[in-house]
Amino acid sequence: MANREYLVDVAAYQPSSMTVYHKAGAKGIIAKLTEGTWYKSPVALAQIKSAHANHMYVHAYHYAEFGHSVSKAKAEGKVFVRRAEYVGISKKRFLGCDWETGSGNNVNGSKSANTKAILAFMDVCAKAGYKVLLYSGASLLRNNIDTKQIVKKYGTCIWVASYPTDYATEPNLNYFPSMDGVAIWQFCDNWRGLNVDGNISLIDLHKETTTVHKTIKPIEKPKPKPEKKTGVVYAPVINHNPNWMIQLMDGTGHYTGKYIKTNTRWKYFDVKTIKGMKCYKLGTDKQWVPAKFCK
Repeated sequence: MANREYLVDVAAYQPSSMTVYHKAGAKGIIAKLTEGTWYKSPVALAQIKSAHANHMYVHAYHYAEFGHSVSKAKAEGKVFVRRAEYVGISKKRFLGCDWETGSGNNVNGSKSANTKAILAFMDVCAKAGYKVLLYSGASLLRNNIDTKQIVKKYGTCIWVASYPTDYATEPNLNYFPSMDGVAIWQFCDNWRGLNVDGNISLIDLHKETTTVHKTIKPIEKPKPKPEKKTGVVYAPVINHNPNWMIQLMDGTGHYTGKYIKTNTRWKYFDVKTIKGMKCYKLGTDKQWVPAKFCK
């Protein structure tokens, strides 16, 4: 986890002050600066100054409208770099290309043409001395872009968006959209209820260069030991009523009209989930007791 840090990506929808995100645990921001060749964020400079005042790292991104046009990609890249230099983005930080569906960007070109245009944009940023990122959703990255070419040229530079849930306080690594070359994962769009995208780095963003990281897998949690299929369970008294009975189910989850007494111990011969409930088999396939009534 040493290389992992929270970042928020901010645009004109977010406030000028980054203090609330810093207090929530974000170590950096990725500020939207430009879109196409016509738009400059009116709040980016204030957001960047606030981030620096909060001792946060500052990266930047551009919303692409060039689709699969190499010439438009180069033009947009030049606008973006000029703006990044104007607002003071350090050459130690990343410039990201946000290439996605909507707002004037055409994603219907061939995978080869899309990739060629994206690389042309990234080349402009890299030649200006910046490290580079490519942002998109997991589906577009897999189906519309040749990410192998991107990663081969620029190393671990993919910034992937994939949300197990819209609201999250931390990433659920069981749902990580595993693919090669991922530097940052955008895991929700309402991080800690602050109406801002939540991102986590999977590499050290502060190294001078980035190398290719093969498929990044979530941190493996120790696998629970398989539960014994036989043993003894205790059915305790329920609701302080010693006369309370527990109705048994069959193997398909239907109640049988048969009961066992509480304050009794039972040997079980199998364990399985029936209709979302863990159950113990006490005898035949018509003698299953829900584990929630047992100890």
